[in-house]
Amino acid sequence: MGAEVVDLGVFSRQWAIEGRRVAWFLGAGASAAASVPTASQVVMDLLARMFADVHGLILQDLNLGDPGQRERIVAYYDNMNGMPPAGAPSDYSTAFKLALPNDGTRRQYLRGLLKDRSPSYGQRVLGAFLAQGLADLVLTTNFDDLVEQAADQARASVEPPLRPRLGVASLGDSGRAGLALSDDDFPLLVKLHGDFREMELRNLDAELREQNERLRQSFLDSSRRFGLAVIGYSGRDASVMDMITKAIRTPGALPAGLWWLTREPESVLPAVADLMQSAAAAGVLARFVKIENFDETLGSLGRQAMLDSALRTHIDNLRAQPRVIDVALPTLDKGALPVLRLNALPILDAPKRALRTTLREPAEPRSLQQTLQDSRWRGVLASSGQQVIAFGSISHLSQVLDLATSPVEVPIDCISQDATSTERGLAYEALTRALARRLPTRALVRERGHRLIMRPINRERPDTADQAAARKILQEAYDAPLTGSCPRNLGRGRDGKDRVYAEAVRLSIEWRLGVLWLLFVPHTWVSPTEDQIDTRHGIGDPAAAWRKERWVNRRNEKWAAIIAAWAKVMAPEERTTLPVLPEGLAGRDLTGGQFVLSKTTAYSRVAR
Repeated sequence: MGAEVVDLGVFSRQWAIEGRRVAWFLGAGASAAASVPTASQVVMDLLARMFADVHGLILQDLNLGDPGQRERIVAYYDNMNGMPPAGAPSDYSTAFKLALPNDGTRRQYLRGLLKDRSPSYGQRVLGAFLAQGLADLVLTTNFDDLVEQAADQARASVEPPLRPRLGVASLGDSGRAGLALSDDDFPLLVKLHGDFREMELRNLDAELREQNERLRQSFLDSSRRFGLAVIGYSGRDASVMDMITKAIRTPGALPAGLWWLTREPESVLPAVADLMQSAAAAGVLARFVKIENFDETLGSLGRQAMLDSALRTHIDNLRAQPRVIDVALPTLDKGALPVLRLNALPILDAPKRALRTTLREPAEPRSLQQTLQDSRWRGVLASSGQQVIAFGSISHLSQVLDLATSPVEVPIDCISQDATSTERGLAYEALTRALARRLPTRALVRERGHRLIMRPINRERPDTADQAAARKILQEAYDAPLTGSCPRNLGRGRDGKDRVYAEAVRLSIEWRLGVLWLLFVPHTWVSPTEDQIDTRHGIGDPAAAWRKERWVNRRNEKWAAIIAAWAKVMAPEERTTLPVLPEGLAGRDLTGGQFVLSKTTAYSRVAR
């Protein structure tokens, strides 16, 4: 059993109902928007200091914004000169030990990084949750005081305050955590690695292995009453991961689930994949949540939260003014430049009617899809509980599903801002499959997101003229094989042969600026292994590093060319039509239609 991957909306809606039962665990990424350096940025700074010293360079002349200089510094220390391989979990601790071996100097360095920082928008939203009573417990490995600042600011916006001030338990007062938990003295912040204002800090591996026992026990005690949402944390600290692992082994632990919020669930560290796998096997609701960043995530939760009017005003006043505005599409003859070309195509039109019916018994979407696949269904279906909407044949649908009502044709509006999630899901899958038929690709339809994956050239199933033309355009843009076999050190596939790769795009649809957009993100798909930790989601995939290496030099002009090529092959005409149902589908009782895509991608002016 593996951990599922869900989108932010799934987590937001569940959190809105039982948010107080979810404790928060914040890593360095939760403070990144407040300009607090992340672990990787600190490592880069320390390596630069040592590099300048070794080579007799002036430190301030090193431009770490220059990719070339960064690469030279990283290469010098990549598994050499006292450092582990670049990106290894121990690089943070080792860099500190080499560059600043004295604990007093290390403490002073960190204080310099953290002083005079102000909370980010997301931290201020979290402060409002603490002031309202929508969050009781926050744990963090961070040294900064940004959550405390945010909580005080939110509390001060309500007169009289709704709750006591945020209590803080750190290395200097570790017993406070257990006392607060036993007395229900909330809200509470537990700082596992200390506070930058204290004498004692822990950030070296040897120090972190000796997790403060009182703080550790307070977390284990709290795990019987709270779930846990982890955000901005990579899982590098073995003591923290061991602490959470012990919690999930406790019967009834994490009753509101274990939610690991990250931008790339498929690229988490093996320790995180193992933890989530173990949690799911222990009966804990364990889910990865795909997010963009901390501020956007907390902002989404803030829109779902029920807040006192003063706190609502407090949050609304914190929101930054939009930096992206509507602009006219650029032309060669007029219009101020530069503009940014985006990987989004406008969906101009969509089918107006669909089949609607009700299942006799609720069914999981995956089970429904398998039933339809086994019956050679050629349409598209989306469900919500017992309600079903679909494109396809009425008679075929009635034959293969156990229905409480006969399918009827009803009006829908997939591209409206007010479209239901079921209608939008139907459009998402239908558009993905329609594009797959037009292009030399296959559709990979999954709950966590749909993809188009390039098909190898097959002499027994030759490309159509349009598919051959699309393949040529993409080949020229990538200037590299579009499909092939992976290196043998990446493992074997489920068929026992070498794993294969193919260039692909992740698809999504989003409503922005009064338009429904098809977003596409190029990436390289790699077939799953027979012994992969999570064969459904690719968690812990040994190919993750190889895939990143493949893309490391695809930036600027190369990236722009790849974006332009995918846009051109998906929407080659001013109004590209994509039929929902395959050509030649027999039967008169078909309900379908077509999508219309514009070939002009979105553009944005550079923020001034």
